[in-house]
Amino acid sequence: MEVVGVGPNPRLFLTVEGLRRIEEADVVVSSESMLREIDGMRVEFEVDLSGKEVLTWDGSVRDVLDEAAELGRRTVVLARGDPLYMGVGKLACIFHDAEVVPGVSSLQALLARECMGFHEVEAHVNLHSEEDVDEVVRNVKDGRVTAVLYGKVEPAAVVEALEREGLTDVGVLAGERLWYPDEVVARDLDALSRMSHFSVSVFFP
Repeated sequence: MEVVGVGPNPRLFLTVEGLRRIEEADVVVSSESMLREIDGMRVEFEVDLSGKEVLTWDGSVRDVLDEAAELGRRTVVLARGDPLYMGVGKLACIFHDAEVVPGVSSLQALLARECMGFHEVEAHVNLHSEEDVDEVVRNVKDGRVTAVLYGKVEPAAVVEALEREGLTDVGVLAGERLWYPDEVVARDLDALSRMSHFSVSVFFP
């Protein structure tokens, strides 16, 4: 099993190596939205999925990975951003013999706006529950620069939690659909609160 990162915008960030792996695969696994975006895409060569078995997930990613592994054929799993940054790549490495072709994560794409690197972010939180929101608040209170991927939680929930604690002066850098023509970049809590859970943000205490 191979896991390929496609970056925040595959037309710009899908690597030549990633394209080669897709071309040589028998089975392609991804979300339906990602498949629609790359099918027929022309970069170094056309991405043609017509001769491949395609599996998509709309529920349990683990179940789809297990199904793909049982086929016993060369399989490529497509993942947004960098598959090992809070992504499907870690799941594939834990439960299957996976090789990962890295991509550009949404956090890297966002930090580049400020000429910042990963090493300047002290904490990372993937939001799936109220407990995760509490972790973000604790990090900000402790003065830790914190990156947040929103998962199933909307940014507005984090903004509300910070405001309840009086942390209204926290610095913000947030992005949605980065490197697409309709990208949105926010630099304050009010603008962040209007973003969807398909966003990434960094808080600067």
